[in-house]
Amino acid sequence: MRSMENTRVLITGAGVRIGRATASAFAKAGARVVIHYNSSEAEAHSLLGELATISPGHECVKADLMQAAERGKLIASLVADGRALNCLVNNASVYRRCPLTHVIAESLRADYEINFVAPFLLMRDFARYCEEGNIINLLDQRVATVDPSASTYGFAKKSLRDATEAAAVQWAPRIRVNAVAPGVVLPPPGADPAKIERIIRLIPMARNSAEEEIAEACLFLARAETITGQVLYVDGGLHLVGPDLAEPDHADYSL
Repeated sequence: MRSMENTRVLITGAGVRIGRATASAFAKAGARVVIHYNSSEAEAHSLLGELATISPGHECVKADLMQAAERGKLIASLVADGRALNCLVNNASVYRRCPLTHVIAESLRADYEINFVAPFLLMRDFARYCEEGNIINLLDQRVATVDPSASTYGFAKKSLRDATEAAAVQWAPRIRVNAVAPGVVLPPPGADPAKIERIIRLIPMARNSAEEEIAEACLFLARAETITGQVLYVDGGLHLVGPDLAEPDHADYSL
């Protein structure tokens, strides 16, 4: 597995939760981290301060991934001065649950825009502007199961899984493309603790996964020079049993 010392990595949605843990893990491994954020400006700059105590060379960049103009300039601007960008972690996501009969065109477009279109187009731009490297997409253990109430969020994540595999074939050997599929990690904002505990009891390993474990999975894939086109499930085996999570049909969580 190669060293991270010559790696410059863009992590989307890096100011909070899994993105924050991933940024910290990459910095501790010697990489220079580009912390992407949209609304979490204070958290992103706080993280930048933390990473500066580990090593120099980290930076913050703001972009609304729902806006085509901002999204389209993101990677191009990071390599415009000749500095290499050789790793992309597509972490930014929004989790919404909705019964299929309640889906409206606006929510369908919004779910696909942030959970598939944005990460896919960043993948495309990485392939266009970066000479070599690797891409890691954050999926969801639901890509291996059927969860109708996850509806368009689930559809978008499955599309991103398919794009991961297609890109791994088309862009090899120049660029490796893999994915990490988390299960229950951090409770969504406003979640009922009793309900979370009930879900955890259904997981074969009977515990949630820590955000640091997801981060280490991303780091492993970034270092593994011959692994491509793979989905690494970090979910305690949840995708193997596919329980009915019995979450509210209407929920909206930013990850």
